[in-house]
Amino acid sequence: MYTSDGLEFLEYVWRRRMMLAGVCLTALAIAGGVSLLLTPRYTATASVLIESPGGNDPRAATAVSPVYLESLKTYEMLASSDTLFARALDDLQLRRKYPNASIESLKRRILSFNKPANTSIIEISATLDDPRQAQALAQYIAEHTVALNANLDDRSNEGILQEPQRILNDAAARRAKAEKAREEFTRDNSVETLSREVSAAEDLRKEVELELTRAKAELAEDLARQQTTQTAGPGGPPVPSGQERWTALEIVSTRARIQELDGQDQQLQASLSKKTQALESVGHARESLEAEVKAARADEEAAQTKLGEMRASSALRGVQLAVLDPSIVPQRPTFPNIPLNLAIALAFSFAASVAFLAIRFAYGRIRRAHADPVYSLR
Repeated sequence: MYTSDGLEFLEYVWRRRMMLAGVCLTALAIAGGVSLLLTPRYTATASVLIESPGGNDPRAATAVSPVYLESLKTYEMLASSDTLFARALDDLQLRRKYPNASIESLKRRILSFNKPANTSIIEISATLDDPRQAQALAQYIAEHTVALNANLDDRSNEGILQEPQRILNDAAARRAKAEKAREEFTRDNSVETLSREVSAAEDLRKEVELELTRAKAELAEDLARQQTTQTAGPGGPPVPSGQERWTALEIVSTRARIQELDGQDQQLQASLSKKTQALESVGHARESLEAEVKAARADEEAAQTKLGEMRASSALRGVQLAVLDPSIVPQRPTFPNIPLNLAIALAFSFAASVAFLAIRFAYGRIRRAHADPVYSLR
């Protein structure tokens, strides 16, 4: 029974095939005409690569997991920033095309973001009437998303590196202060000059001591001669009275010279002692300043090394973004999709026509059944 009904319905549809074709052609014409009248819109898609912390470090690859990849969706917030989109509208002069539209509605209409599953890529799509403007907007959002992430990383690194940088600055200031103090001390207190003065004083004292020794020897000789003269007997050789007086004068002169040389020797000894103490004091002070300079330089080098290590490790902490594909100027519009519209119109019109014929077929059978009792028994 159902088979005969189906065949009868197919025959019914076949007899009205021209009507069915007319409806489908009309729907195709309307869909095609409307599609041609619609303003074409072009979509450009830029891609941003999210590089995991550590760059090419193979140890960082172990940290990449589905949970980590899922967490990268948070970086879509950078690209979908209202502030960034508003700045793009101003810089690309797109706001004047939509003077009455809000930022939120424009962003929903123009931009779309997608992160393919199990990938570290963010796709930024811009849809506009002008293909060049669509490409420019997609590239602008991608590049400034990368720049915004780099700026955030720099601010974070500045906070981390602030204390090591302060320590380095203090160490550099200490080293500069120590070097300046050493230079000023060396300029005002010459060790070489003091050494030459000490050497000259020592040489002069040796000469005085030598003269003093000679004077004492002469005095001893004169005293011995005088004593010999005084102890000579009556039978001895006569001693001229003038020679005795001369010997006495030489003794007095020699004693005076010895006294003067003793005074000079004491003065030279005191002066040499002071200069030696000054030289030792300058030497100790210079050694102390040299030790301070070396210690300050060592602290500065240690602080510089620590800061370098902190800077190197900071590159392993942050996630880096890079523009993988700035997109190209689209050649074909993404809207309207004329083939898709025609296919939908054809399918809908055909289904609607068949449904209409089915309703008419069923209604006709019901009417014939009421009009012809014999037909209703079939």
